[in-house]
Amino acid sequence: MRTFPADGPKVGLVLSGGGARGAYEVGVIRYVRERLKKALPFHVVTGSSVGAINGAYVAATADHPRVQGRMLSRVWSELDLDRIYRFGWPQLRKLPQVLFGRNLPEELSGHTLGGLVDSHMIESVVRHRIPWRGITDNLRSGNLHAFACSATELVTGTTTVFVQTAAGGSLPQWPSSPGQIVVPTTILPEHALASAAIPVLFPAVRIGDEVFVDGSLRQNTPIRPAMHLGADRILVIGLRHDAAGTDNRVSELRRKVVYPNAMFMLGKMLNALMLDKLEADLGRITRTNEMVRAGIQLYGPEFPQRLADAMSGRRSRPFVETQVVLIRPSKDLGEIAFEVIRRTNLKGKSGVMARWLRRAVAATDEVSESDLASYVLFDPHYTSALIELGFNDAAAHHAELSALWE
Repeated sequence: MRTFPADGPKVGLVLSGGGARGAYEVGVIRYVRERLKKALPFHVVTGSSVGAINGAYVAATADHPRVQGRMLSRVWSELDLDRIYRFGWPQLRKLPQVLFGRNLPEELSGHTLGGLVDSHMIESVVRHRIPWRGITDNLRSGNLHAFACSATELVTGTTTVFVQTAAGGSLPQWPSSPGQIVVPTTILPEHALASAAIPVLFPAVRIGDEVFVDGSLRQNTPIRPAMHLGADRILVIGLRHDAAGTDNRVSELRRKVVYPNAMFMLGKMLNALMLDKLEADLGRITRTNEMVRAGIQLYGPEFPQRLADAMSGRRSRPFVETQVVLIRPSKDLGEIAFEVIRRTNLKGKSGVMARWLRRAVAATDEVSESDLASYVLFDPHYTSALIELGFNDAAAHHAELSALWE
């Protein structure tokens, strides 16, 4: 049994939301598990949207870290575009209810509400391919300290962070934050499905008396929950390309767009809905690290604890330096999605989503981006390309990754 370090560094894994882009996270996880020297633990795991699903798998299999990447890759390879977005007469008949609403049913927690497409395949994967009991078992055995996932409460827009810790363990003091509440609970498939419920497209999920949708709407990359749960060395996997190195030719093509098509506009709208606060969080961490270093230099090693004591009631543990390794796509995932659709023509796919994506890509002869396709393209050609990209991007950060556990 691996015991959780009481005083040593605590390593966290933070997984972002982004629909089909989540395959990139699998590539990074696979590199960590297969290329680092030892099967090193993630003590704290947090995720939002698809990151909650990937994170639940990592938390549930924390006792078998070496196989996590390979098994997650296998799960992603089985996803099928036509089955993910089933839309036929049953969905067409329910369309008025989805668009104009209905009274909430007096059903048990976990009931799904609305949604344009039949989400049974996603539900089946989440419910049956993740060994949910493993989360509790790993928390009890010490392989894991905490798992958390974020969802958005539909009526108020409040971010709800569902947190599971070791049996009998209490939550650390959690600083109050506007628009966010923390709920200690046993995390079940319903919580992950709620976290990944892209509004309108996938059904919202009822948990207790409340209805929840995608956690990415308010908290796409839950780095602060990981810190509140004690992680001071954190691997953050982002799903947005750092545009600083974007190829000039592609940038010029984008500037020439006179009237973007519907696919372009919807993709940009989805990007805006999932606007990330990661950069602000990283800036805050940098400033705190600078304060801790300066305070120790001026007042000695007791400074972090004395400052925490002076903030009694607002902080439960001393300030510490937080080491963050950020890995995010080195290539634009929208461009990869566009190229996959153009190259494969989604051969063999006949569903409404496949037909729409084919028409949208066929409407232009230029190299382009497709933000919307990058979120919705659950196709093995695309997801395998993202897994490979994540693996290679992680390799470029090998030394930084190894240092997390040193």
